[in-house]
Amino acid sequence: MAWFESTQDTKVITDVNLELKKLIGESNFSLCVWSRGMGKTSVAAILAVLLCIFHPKTNILIAGPTFRTSRFIFNYIEKLCESEEGKMLLACFGTKSKRNDEFQWHINGGSIVAIPLNGEKIRGFRANVLILDEMLLLPEDLVERVLIPYLIVPQDLKRRQKIREIEDRQIKKGLRTKHVNSAKLIGLSSASYSCEYLAKKYNEYVKQIYAPINEGHAGKYFISQMSWDSIKDISDRIDKSIIELAQSNQANNASFRREYGAQFIDGSDGYFSMNKMLACSVPDGEDPTLLLRGSKDKKYLLTIDPNFSNSETSDHFAMCVLELEEEKDKKTTATIVHQYAKAGRDLKDHINYLFYIYTNFNIEMICIDHAGYQFIESANESQQFREAGINLKIFDFISEKDGDEHTQQLREARKNYNKQIGRIVFTQYFTSDFISKANEWLQGCIDYKRIWFGSSIKAHKDAFEKAISVPINENLITDKMDTGESFIGYFIDNQFTLIQQLRYQMASIEVSVTARGTQSYDLSQSLKRDNSANRMRRDSYTSLLLGAWLMKVYQEIIHSPVEQYATFTPILI
Repeated sequence: MAWFESTQDTKVITDVNLELKKLIGESNFSLCVWSRGMGKTSVAAILAVLLCIFHPKTNILIAGPTFRTSRFIFNYIEKLCESEEGKMLLACFGTKSKRNDEFQWHINGGSIVAIPLNGEKIRGFRANVLILDEMLLLPEDLVERVLIPYLIVPQDLKRRQKIREIEDRQIKKGLRTKHVNSAKLIGLSSASYSCEYLAKKYNEYVKQIYAPINEGHAGKYFISQMSWDSIKDISDRIDKSIIELAQSNQANNASFRREYGAQFIDGSDGYFSMNKMLACSVPDGEDPTLLLRGSKDKKYLLTIDPNFSNSETSDHFAMCVLELEEEKDKKTTATIVHQYAKAGRDLKDHINYLFYIYTNFNIEMICIDHAGYQFIESANESQQFREAGINLKIFDFISEKDGDEHTQQLREARKNYNKQIGRIVFTQYFTSDFISKANEWLQGCIDYKRIWFGSSIKAHKDAFEKAISVPINENLITDKMDTGESFIGYFIDNQFTLIQQLRYQMASIEVSVTARGTQSYDLSQSLKRDNSANRMRRDSYTSLLLGAWLMKVYQEIIHSPVEQYATFTPILI
């Protein structure tokens, strides 16, 4: 664990018994990189309350990558006030409002506000304290250009103006009041890869802390890193199985060091490099973005990695939509524009979502794991598919063949593929040959930027305006939503979360050789031993693996020559 604070002596603080909330409260810029289970949400909630009580007229703004994230802190404050021990605390609070775009609670002349980060609409806020939860998931441009400027207006602006008037009359005497900067930015997060924005911000704070005093500081800086074993009674905070994992030989793997060791790790040493995936991510504010509805003039591919278990701890049922773009040199690229990943849902929920995707995107071809081919049959028999006259058909195709066999498979697939009658689906066996070839192909697509990750909807004004106008059936969301939560806002936030999870899943894939000499592409043993509902999965990665492969074979099928059959025309003699 490391704690640092910029003071007049620029010293390093190593006494773990020091009051963390006090250190953060006295600093202008704080960054807390903590392990999972360390109570980031509860500390932020308590700190928000204390700042408002001891510093009247404080306006606190809570923001996160999704509205649900920022509301977690707000809801924790409510629980504190509603508890038996919080009766006196509740008396400090005034009016409260909950809308689908803002949660606000007035306290001691100030306020605590939780907001969604919805494009340009967030620019009108001002605050003295800005709390950013899950900061590793926030885009750099959004934090630097939109959120930090919230802190421009001083908390005691009117008082400063009055003092300035008095000073102007006494300026000849050399009198001048030094105003203390009370603005605060508090970032809370797990650790990230060293190539991401959070690590960049962390290093910036370290540089400010160790800067010579004569250079001057714009404010006080504080950073802390706390791993899973940095506090007492750790078993009360983190599941015992995770503790056992930390004490095993698997505790030194990269994912565990990042999630529970609070360590920034290099993103270039994995089979799928995080550095290269970030280079293949469309910058926020640029096209193409993630989508809730496709463009009519674009072509889309859909891949499905099914799982029919209704247990919340099971693997995800995953789907991935890619937007095709054929350049002048006929080099095809694809952008991930929509995803689906749910565990513990009924079959009808997955069918509902397939119907939504098929009717909102111009789907050219579908690839599904062969183990789930019956899912297509079940979808065809569902009420919404029958009423819409949609009947998806499967054509035979073995995609991983080589040489002449591959050419023959392409000819047969070109002959059988027919979008007009819905014969656009083929099933893929996950043989060792296919797994090896598909992973090598996906790695090459990342290396040569043939696969792109769509940018955030909320960071693109036009994309956001289009997204909120898309009619979404509320049956698509089976998660429990808070009262007053925006339905479409949650839907947009979920796409952003899934694209982040996809990159982290891919970065966590490790390659090993089995006893039979074949290569295995899987999560580390330490991650696989986690059986909780919020565990790391790999199903979004698998759906993209199919997607990149489908991009390849779709172009091969479409550009295969159509066989001409000679026919006999009878002639009357």
